[in-house]
Amino acid sequence: MSVPAKFIDVVAVGESCPSPSESELGKSVNMADSCTTLPASASNGTIKLESPTTVSSDEPNEPDVENASEDGSPHSHCHGADGKCTCPSIWTRTTCGLPLGGFFLAFLNSVASSVSYGFFLGYMGLDSYVVMSIGALMKLPQVLLLPFGMMNDCFPICGQHRKPYFVAAWILCGTSLLVMTVRPLPEPYYCQLPDGSFDIMSPPCNPEIHTLKNWYVFPLLVLVAGIQMGCVAGEGLLLEYSQKEPAKCRGKMKAEFTMVTMGGSLLSSAFMGVFMNGKEYLGTFHWSLSFRSLMAVCLGIAICIFPMSLWCVTEPKKEERQSCRAHVKSSWKLVKNKGLSAVLLFAFIMQFFSTISTTAGPMVRSQWAGVKVLQQQMFIMGSMLVMMLATWVYKEYFLQVSWRKAILFAILGVTVSDSIPTFLAVFDVVRNQYFFLGEDILGAVPSTALSLVLNLMVIELAEPGREGLCYGLIGTVMHASQPIATAMSNQVFGLFQPNLSDPRNYLADTPSFRNTVALSYALAYGASMLGACALPLIPKQKADVQRRKKEWSASLPMAILVLGIPALCLPYGVAVLLLSSQPETACMRWIGGPGCP
Repeated sequence: MSVPAKFIDVVAVGESCPSPSESELGKSVNMADSCTTLPASASNGTIKLESPTTVSSDEPNEPDVENASEDGSPHSHCHGADGKCTCPSIWTRTTCGLPLGGFFLAFLNSVASSVSYGFFLGYMGLDSYVVMSIGALMKLPQVLLLPFGMMNDCFPICGQHRKPYFVAAWILCGTSLLVMTVRPLPEPYYCQLPDGSFDIMSPPCNPEIHTLKNWYVFPLLVLVAGIQMGCVAGEGLLLEYSQKEPAKCRGKMKAEFTMVTMGGSLLSSAFMGVFMNGKEYLGTFHWSLSFRSLMAVCLGIAICIFPMSLWCVTEPKKEERQSCRAHVKSSWKLVKNKGLSAVLLFAFIMQFFSTISTTAGPMVRSQWAGVKVLQQQMFIMGSMLVMMLATWVYKEYFLQVSWRKAILFAILGVTVSDSIPTFLAVFDVVRNQYFFLGEDILGAVPSTALSLVLNLMVIELAEPGREGLCYGLIGTVMHASQPIATAMSNQVFGLFQPNLSDPRNYLADTPSFRNTVALSYALAYGASMLGACALPLIPKQKADVQRRKKEWSASLPMAILVLGIPALCLPYGVAVLLLSSQPETACMRWIGGPGCP
């Protein structure tokens, strides 16, 4: 389990183009992992640092009322001697494809992040360390936030920077969904009892299903990459639309977009909770959609949204484009800034330690706590609402609190709130799914605090006109630590005996095995606490940021360190995750397996 993983990884309660991910970080399953690719100006409730989409040049200017409508993009109308302007809308015939696309990108993202628990752990009967590896692989597109943003800015298609990539994202999503829809679904790994539940203690009925998982893992990876590409392009378009808003209502379109995408995540949670709650997917109903039918529903959505992304999305005309060389120069100059590079290093270290999680997490959740899909999705929805409330409270009352203290509170708060129900479940004191899932709601409060603080730091550190680039650097460097952290988790916790990934050990439920599981959780909690050691790298508050800007000079060694560590760690982590996700090599002990025969 990884403590703050949940909040660094789970992002904006209100900002949402999705981001992949169900995090099997111990006990926590990502609640609305929604991505945001906004520049620093948008802080309305964000909880996750994600990417840039555009490197905008200046503060948004007042709209050119006479010319704004020539390209079909949102525009304001001014009238009367006093020049009063009405606010533009994203709900016009030429722009409504953007919010509707954002809604369904959030929907698809939540679906992709939710299937790991029921489908891979339940239906396919994969070991928990393999499920964790698959979850980490599905988050790899988050590392591409900055490259996707650069593609948007540097490589226009047919003279347009955002819309073609928004359309291409739906093609990518539709292709991956089509592959999973047309492929026949094999029988589940375990035999089923008369009541529909799995007979884990008997030999599996379909062991060959493990050799077929790549037909689902890699299409899901492509789906998540498409979602991420759509996020970046969509947020870029939204920023350009927002620049046409008059000062009195600037931010209105972003607020509407946030509510719409939040609605997509909530609808997806409700849909998955009801229609994927069959016993073969670790649910409680005797009926449910099959995985193949779920993908067919999502494919239908992609087919419907594709023409809307073509005909109901308009991209404002641009006078000039940013060159790729200019992007690279800007990125290098930012990284050499010692104040920002220190925050980048902190983000990498924090995310690394918070992602360290025991491989016992998914099994404790499913076997001992008895968490079912419907209840899990209900608590995810509750967590979103709590995060929204926590965001408002923080902005109203705690904006001037020391950032270091706020992050320390977040680390301690999530650790304590998570450890209580976890250890009570491990030692069979309270094994109740509602009590166990309550941590997801309690943990939303410190999660929100940490994520908001990270956003506030970037807002203060970013140079004017480089907000999006700054966000992209933070998101890319931070997410580069996830594969190596998950790989090391599998390697370390794979050494524990009895095996933490074997469901039969949880059914036997011996006192010695409980102690082994508790020890693995204690180690994971201890690792997550080590992230607090990096707190001196970040400024205390806004005044400290300005002091660092004035007093700290550029540092080439620091820049090399910040970029070099992720560059070395990422390939190793990805290689281990790929090996652990393949049936031929998953048994290897050095990657977390039980040992090959």
